[in-house]
Amino acid sequence: MSVRFVTGRLSADPEVQQAGRIQITKFTVLENAYEYRGDERIEGQQPLAHYVEAKFELGANAASSLHKGDAVIVIGAERDASFEGREGTVYRRIIDASAIGPDLAHATATVEPVRRAPATAELAPVGN
Repeated sequence: MSVRFVTGRLSADPEVQQAGRIQITKFTVLENAYEYRGDERIEGQQPLAHYVEAKFELGANAASSLHKGDAVIVIGAERDASFEGREGTVYRRIIDASAIGPDLAHATATVEPVRRAPATAELAPVGN
């Protein structure tokens, strides 16, 4: 597994899927490929699609914060995956996100901390 750092825009709103007892948030980040030849920027043929999955609080926060077209930065471990499609086996590389955030080169953001309820401890009865 290699760690990937990806910037791009969401191709659609994140989708939340139930997998057993956990929810997985899935989305695709489109990265515009380009290169410089001298001082000239040459655009790539088509954007690269990066498939991203996020779990637990990260996934829930991404699903409630991100929308189609948002500029994002994603960091995570990349893995191989395959499934049966209409025309046979489809192979993909998926990034298991460990961090997701807005790309502030293309947007502004207001950070709102998630408020969690304080843990309550039950007192054990004192024996005589």
